[in-house]
Amino acid sequence: MNGMFKFLIFGCAWALVLLITNVACSQDASHDKYWFSAGAGKSQFPSGMLAVGYEFKNNPTHLVARYTINTQIFSDIQPNIRVSEIGLLYGIGMGKFRFSTGLSGVWGTNRGKYLYSDPDPLIYGSTYYEPVKYTTIGLPAEIRFITSSKDVGIGVTGFGNWNAKRSFVGLNLSVYVGRMK
Repeated sequence: MNGMFKFLIFGCAWALVLLITNVACSQDASHDKYWFSAGAGKSQFPSGMLAVGYEFKNNPTHLVARYTINTQIFSDIQPNIRVSEIGLLYGIGMGKFRFSTGLSGVWGTNRGKYLYSDPDPLIYGSTYYEPVKYTTIGLPAEIRFITSSKDVGIGVTGFGNWNAKRSFVGLNLSVYVGRMK
């Protein structure tokens, strides 16, 4: 990981710490909500997502830090195409829906020039290409539908990232834990 991503990760973590560590004064019965989610689903390839969310009290806005990975599995063509993303998103909640967008760092592996084929009669052989690694900035967006009890929830996340190297969209089923209500 280069310096840009280290700076982005540090900035996201610092922003979350500053926003989560507020002090409640008075007899206010409302409280901030926060959650952690893990999900799996489908983009162009199988995908996984980890996210941390913070919803401000008395305000419909929220902040989400997420990590997403989309990768080929069990492919006879090597290297496997892979795209990873870490992003900080800001958005608005409306009932059980959360709409967010922000900035992210995106990195991964594409295929370059053809190198050779390995004709193995038992496993249909493999084709090898030059691995091409990339790093770029992206514009992530997501729509989350969350249904929950006080501490646990389940939801569906429609997500995407528009960037210069490998844009993607996908759908994940996620499990949530935290202060949901």
